[in-house]
Amino acid sequence: MSQPTPIDITNMPDLVRIAEEVEATNKPRVLKRDNTPIAILTPVTKKQSSQAKSKAIKETLALAGAWSDLDFEEMLDTLDHIRHDSKPIPPLSLDL
Repeated sequence: MSQPTPIDITNMPDLVRIAEEVEATNKPRVLKRDNTPIAILTPVTKKQSSQAKSKAIKETLALAGAWSDLDFEEMLDTLDHIRHDSKPIPPLSLDL
């Protein structure tokens, strides 16, 4: 499939409004003329920048040694206690 030809919609306020709605809801819209579909307006998936990827990788690697000063057996015992001996969290109630 070939790349679509870009169209500047800066000076088309109705189309800008519809495009912003598609972007915000992340749901495509069908454009019709006289009840006949003529085009589909779909949201664009934004790729993560390489700078953002690098930052995420660095943050993840920084976490790798975060528990290195803990005794492994003590950590396992603590996690086991949290899993089995903690009181269950009551369900969230939204009384509106």
